[in-house]
Amino acid sequence: MHQLAKTIKDSAISEIQKISYVSLAGNKPPWQRSDLQIQAGETYTLLAAGKIQWSNRDPNLYGGPGFHLWSRIPGGQINNVIRNTGTFVADRTGSIELGIYFGMWANTEGDLQTDSGNYRELGGGLEVIIILWKDNVMTGLKKLTIVNDSSLLGEALAQLQYPVTTPLGWEYLKDTGVSDIYSSNMQDDNKCIALNATDDQGILRKPIDFNVSPSTQLQWDWKLLEHPSHNKEDEARYHDYISVAAEFDNGRDLTWIWSSQLDVDHYFDCPIKSWSERETHYVIRKGIEQKNEWLRESRNLYTDVSKSMKFTPHKVTAIWLIGVATFQHASARAEFSNIKLSNENETLQVL
Repeated sequence: MHQLAKTIKDSAISEIQKISYVSLAGNKPPWQRSDLQIQAGETYTLLAAGKIQWSNRDPNLYGGPGFHLWSRIPGGQINNVIRNTGTFVADRTGSIELGIYFGMWANTEGDLQTDSGNYRELGGGLEVIIILWKDNVMTGLKKLTIVNDSSLLGEALAQLQYPVTTPLGWEYLKDTGVSDIYSSNMQDDNKCIALNATDDQGILRKPIDFNVSPSTQLQWDWKLLEHPSHNKEDEARYHDYISVAAEFDNGRDLTWIWSSQLDVDHYFDCPIKSWSERETHYVIRKGIEQKNEWLRESRNLYTDVSKSMKFTPHKVTAIWLIGVATFQHASARAEFSNIKLSNENETLQVL
């Protein structure tokens, strides 16, 4: 990365205003200030490499830049890279700051909700190049790919040339970061959302307002194409899965998962420490024998929540689609369609 930073600096490309190289230690909580000052409305690109090691006993437990690297201008909104790169427009004037994310954000300005002491367990680090642009970012990146064939430059350019549009009416849950793993599709004249994640993760959220009664049903169709786990997902190191979830007005959520190994009707609190009090998982399918087939689900939401989460649900505030493939660094691929909520008084078509 040092050499790439030098190559970019020496290229003297007219579109570049300044560049900076930053080294981030995995055990340091956010934030770390760079030496770059940016004006509101200016654009910057991050190129990143490295690993944050979650365990000193298992070398396979790690996350890359896409799992951990975020940036901000103090007082502004936080942004995360997608996999290894990201290009952002400054929402205010100030210093560009970088941070390793591990836990849960308290807000979209980048304050941590979880204990910063958790960082002491982490090893490794990330190397980051920040490019501050004068103008014409895409032209500048094209010129850089001619000067140097780095995959990071190609990836940053491709993100701008071929952006993946987030499905209309949906948004990424900021807690797990913005990504490009979900896209809109059509299946037999029905709207469909496709999940395609490799060593990546993301929660797609659609805000709604639906009152829950004992008769409330959540229905959806889905097709499993590739399962991200070959182990029991109720262990933190194997917690890769695909699911549909409901978020409630008390901030908690229940996810109905398609498990590779766990028995149907098994439910458990999320094994990830920062999520354990917030999220519960309920297994409704097991194995991969029925992958590549469209299957229909219908769950009594009131019954499932009362049984597995031990509270009475009153209102659904969002429906989530979840794909996680970052713990075992595999692939999660699926399609979702015909999502709806219904009770004795109304039906809400979510997708």
